[in-house]
Amino acid sequence: MKNNTYTFIFAAVVCMVCSLALSAVSEGLKSKKAFNMALDQKKNILKAVGLAEALSGNLTGEQTAKLYQEKIEELVIDEYGDVVQGVDPETIDMEKTQGLYPLYELKENGEIVAHCFPIVGKGLWSTLYGYFAMNPDGKTVKGITFYKHGETPGLGAEIEKDWFQDHFKGKKVWSELQDKLVPIRVVKGKVQGRYSPQEAQFLVDGISGATMTGKGVTRMLERWLEVYEPFFKKIRKE
Repeated sequence: MKNNTYTFIFAAVVCMVCSLALSAVSEGLKSKKAFNMALDQKKNILKAVGLAEALSGNLTGEQTAKLYQEKIEELVIDEYGDVVQGVDPETIDMEKTQGLYPLYELKENGEIVAHCFPIVGKGLWSTLYGYFAMNPDGKTVKGITFYKHGETPGLGAEIEKDWFQDHFKGKKVWSELQDKLVPIRVVKGKVQGRYSPQEAQFLVDGISGATMTGKGVTRMLERWLEVYEPFFKKIRKE
């Protein structure tokens, strides 16, 4: 009986020690995962605004964090496009919009050269997360990136590839002719040869076999460009 009691006590102690060890490891990995996710978001913001150093893909985590701190100013705006003081962009959940939105500005020699904001929306199989950057004119696309999704490899997952993202650069979101916002649309197939130059400036080549993912990107951009329009409208009037 005493041997059985000793065995039970020993097993309980071992289980407790293992449980505590696993909890400590899990908590450590959780913190590291959160850090890596934040770092990846910084990297994508830098890529979206077109910084050559970030586009090369050769930066270490420490270099990425340093470049971000030196070049990017973090802001928060409200639904009217006004800057809100004292709010940390990281505290805002983009999937639960509450009238406050993160905004990131790239500055060179004190001058703003790009505005960037997060985009979130549904693809075919998953929620897509990325960043969309605009030139200072509030009319022209600077760049776009996607840092998290669960789309089909070789099909919808192509949204993360440079060839797809590069098609957005230089496209327009504002029509001078109509004097209104015209969100970019991802079309089925190629743009060239099928649309007039006037139409093509607002269109992007689709991904073969991934029509639904393309439609998801279109809906996402329409939603967030409209959300940030009050801010960019102020810029266009300056």
